[in-house]
Amino acid sequence: MRDSRTRFLSICYQMGGVGVVSVLMTQVVFAAPQQDQFSPLPTTKTVESLGSGWPVGQTKPIGMMGSIPAEQLAALEMATAVELADQRNPVVRQSYEELVATQNSLGSAYATWWPVVNASITGGMYGERAYYNYVGALTGVGAPPTNPPSPYADQTSFSSSYFQSVAQFDINWNIFDPARTPTIWQNKYLVRQAVDAFVISRRDNRLKTEEAFINLQQASSRIVTGRVLVANDQVLLRLAQSRVRLGVASKLDLAKQTTVLKTDQVNLVDAKRAVQEAQADLAELLDTLDASVINPAVPLAPLGSWTSGLEETIQAAMSYRKVIEQQLSEVKINQAQAKIELAVYQPTIALVNSLYWTKGVGYTGLGPPYVQDARSDFWNATSLLQVTFTGFDGGQARMSAAAAMRRGKAAEAQVQQAVNQVRREVQTYFAQSQQGRQAVLLSAERVTSASDALRLQTLRFNAGYGNVTDVVQAQQDLTQSVSDYIDQLASYNVALLSLARASGLSYQQDDQLIREVGNPLDRLRLPNLLAGRS
Repeated sequence: MRDSRTRFLSICYQMGGVGVVSVLMTQVVFAAPQQDQFSPLPTTKTVESLGSGWPVGQTKPIGMMGSIPAEQLAALEMATAVELADQRNPVVRQSYEELVATQNSLGSAYATWWPVVNASITGGMYGERAYYNYVGALTGVGAPPTNPPSPYADQTSFSSSYFQSVAQFDINWNIFDPARTPTIWQNKYLVRQAVDAFVISRRDNRLKTEEAFINLQQASSRIVTGRVLVANDQVLLRLAQSRVRLGVASKLDLAKQTTVLKTDQVNLVDAKRAVQEAQADLAELLDTLDASVINPAVPLAPLGSWTSGLEETIQAAMSYRKVIEQQLSEVKINQAQAKIELAVYQPTIALVNSLYWTKGVGYTGLGPPYVQDARSDFWNATSLLQVTFTGFDGGQARMSAAAAMRRGKAAEAQVQQAVNQVRREVQTYFAQSQQGRQAVLLSAERVTSASDALRLQTLRFNAGYGNVTDVVQAQQDLTQSVSDYIDQLASYNVALLSLARASGLSYQQDDQLIREVGNPLDRLRLPNLLAGRS
């Protein structure tokens, strides 16, 4: 087959074509080999049965924190939620356990100052039977005769059976180890880094809990206002229906009013879904299974105001944010690693002490005559001063040290990046808190105006002035203003919490802001007189 293919390619070349030959060669050389059929994959149940993920009969580490009283969850305060999440959240606990692990690693590094003591003992029966095909194997071939003759002169086999125990006791002490000190310092920086990671995890967990609590307040406010708006729409729908029956309104007006009602009903359904999602988020942070009973004790309201200036806040954040200290520790860790790598070129001086003892009981001799109740002891003790170092390794240690130093330089750049990030976050949250305060005030006034407009438009429509389009527009304005006010208030509170998290400072209670905002959501319901007439 190969010869025929070669002849075919030669003919194609002679008939005119290097291109033809190259194409054919490409198809021949790069032809895809025929592959075997893939075997079918096993079922999921079969794969899961290959190994047990958890020992049978052993309790899984789930639900170990216990449950939170339902009464406490039903009227949950933000401070209480933060405290519970701080103690119960598994993410924070995991970070703490990792911190303890790094402390143990530091203790292990300190332990290299002490000598290492090893001891071992073995014991058992030993039996041997040996045969030779020549005389004199046990005395040595060609050995001169002895007087009296050796009892082993004519022996060609022997047996040996005895009990032997071997005990060894070693003490090794590195008196001078050039890698010891940088290793200890490296573990110190790792502990510092783990402390920062734990503090960051704890602060982030608190912020997430506060944000989840505000989200629950936000969704709960949407349910309360949504029910009021739907009730208003139902009153106005009945009013439109009565005017249609009287012949002073059209079915178009009725359809417009029905559309507004359905829109607010959809918003109410979305609010109920948002409440359940917020409850699930908060339950995860609290490590509790009773998500459906979680309810905020107080409605959504302004938390306060930020009274510190921008520069003061930035300066506080620079000394408060642990992410900067984390990167500084990373620089020191890599510098210590460079010293550890270069320590291979320096001598290590160790004191090596060893005690070796062999005890034998039985016939330890070779062949007869056997010694009854034979005993043997062998002692060997050594005490040495050992010096080891690496003279040449092809530059591996130097290159590894250079790589560690470069990683340290990269960590220094990360320090500056962390500083810039902290500054940007503070400036962003500060702007949100300052402008958000004004936005909350304006959106509260908008809700009040929209509520009054709907009330007046409804009274005019009921008295025969205006048309249903004006009422529908007023309803839509009120729905939008209420939604915007709730969003602005929640965003403002989150900005205050984020700014406190970023700087370490705290917002202050602002009674004037609370008085100016008031509670515009209390005046959404239409007058009872109008509802009675409908």
